Amino acid sequence: MTFPPEKEPSNAASPSEAARFEALVAAYGADPARWPQERRAAALTFAATEAGRALLDRARALDDALLRLAVPPPSRALEARVLAAGPRRVALRVKLRRLLIGSGLVGIGMAGLLTGAAAVFAITPAPVVSGSEISTAFGSLETDTRAGQEGP
Repeated sequence: MTFPPEKEPSNAASPSEAARFEALVAAYGADPARWPQERRAAALTFAATEAGRALLDRARALDDALLRLAVPPPSRALEARVLAAGPRRVALRVKLRRLLIGSGLVGIGMAGLLTGAAAVFAITPAPVVSGSEISTAFGSLETDTRAGQEGP
């Protein structure tokens, strides 16, 4: 009985590992100190492979190019436009916030007014009016039949 020959350990990694490493290097650069701690050990293992070294070389070249890139300072006109636009936007936000807070307070006040009116209406008993005598602010009113009986 013959067994298939044993494979020697290969230096190749799976395509998914390569894709994860490439995304890591694209996001954080070639310096392992900038890589997330929880992914660093696996990334360093993959970086030892041939594909990992190639990806790191490309990332180092990009990092070096970005370090050499000099960004010119903004022009005076741009600075003036940004500074002029700043207070107006802040003022608009403050006005909108005040308007919304004020309308909320008015709404709460109206809700309290309606709740109070409903409570007074529900709690206050209905006035009892007898058929023989009705009282007003000017005195008691007599019905027509009683007023006619007493005579002049």
